Amino acid sequence: RASNPVLSLHSRHLVTQEEFIAGITDVDDVGGDNWTQPTLLRFALDDVLDSLKLKENLVIRQRFGLDGKGDRTLAEIAGNLNISREMVRKHEMKALLKLKHPARVEYLRPHM
Repeated sequence: RASNPVLSLHSRHLVTQEEFIAGITDVDDVGGDNWTQPTLLRFALDDVLDSLKLKENLVIRQRFGLDGKGDRTLAEIAGNLNISREMVRKHEMKALLKLKHPARVEYLRPHM
């Protein structure tokens, strides 16, 4: 565990470009959890998606619009990644199977 890098609270998340400190609330802030819960869920979802292989990650983000650009068809994703629609479908199915793993589900559960 000592080999894990130390991150600043002002460093930015690789995908969302949001500072990590934005997800931390003041304990005296009444109702603060209401607006930070989606942020924490997004960070947790990004962590889970980052645990997938690169193409699986990209396919899921594009297929379900998690990259902020809206959901895309298999053909659109295939064109973006320069692979066939069938390969996009295979990456999607493998990723969805991995995302159903109990460890990944339990990681996301506190944020839902």
